[in-house]
Amino acid sequence: MPTWIRESRPILDSWIDTNNVDPAAVSRIVDGMDLSEGREPADEVGRPQRPEILIPGLTAVPWWDDARLPWVRQLEAAWPEISAEFAAVRGVGSEYGVRHPNEHNLADAGRWTAYYFYMLGRTYDEHIAACPRTVEALADLDGVRDSGMCYFSVLSPHAHVTPHCGFINARIRCHLALVAPEGARMRVGTEIRPWREGRAVVFDDSFEHEVWNDTDRTRAVLLFDVWHPDLTDVEKALLAHMMPVWKSFLYRDEDL
Repeated sequence: MPTWIRESRPILDSWIDTNNVDPAAVSRIVDGMDLSEGREPADEVGRPQRPEILIPGLTAVPWWDDARLPWVRQLEAAWPEISAEFAAVRGVGSEYGVRHPNEHNLADAGRWTAYYFYMLGRTYDEHIAACPRTVEALADLDGVRDSGMCYFSVLSPHAHVTPHCGFINARIRCHLALVAPEGARMRVGTEIRPWREGRAVVFDDSFEHEVWNDTDRTRAVLLFDVWHPDLTDVEKALLAHMMPVWKSFLYRDEDL
């Protein structure tokens, strides 16, 4: 039973009290914590969606249809400038970037690096200054700064990221393909899709997903999270407060 969920509950209750929030307005999040405290995702192998915290009542689909996400086409329109900034700060032939924090436990082959812009409210000012058009293209998207992560994600040739699930279902994730060699692909749930340069795919990372780049070229995407579209504003505010708290408990023994 994950004790970190129980240990973080007083922080959640304090936020509700301090901000005079009606508990009914955030009952889905409280219920999700209560339900998740009694779960052990490692014992749920075979279930496609098994995050550490599972909030009830949110649309649960592995891949999201662009029709509900009007910002996808606007993002794709900015691809040439975003791709140029990626090449300027890194270039596919270099080793620029930092080791991805999950490389050691998820990448069983190859190298996985990241060039961060945001992580759970933390900003990487030098990177933001170096890529103004990329940051501008993301500025109006709901939750890029505080729902999760935003970075250039780079997989070396012949890399493999093993099956895993994101830790919460309160966000959805986008990949804008910057460098997409033919044969590189990703599975979310049971469906495998390739990347196409200049195109974006959106998925729910709380579903099991896996990535292969068994090619001789680097694969690179702009990866970022946005809030799940079903969340209310008050739920987002509470989650923005709790996400770094949960991460600090969940990875208290890891250097992230």
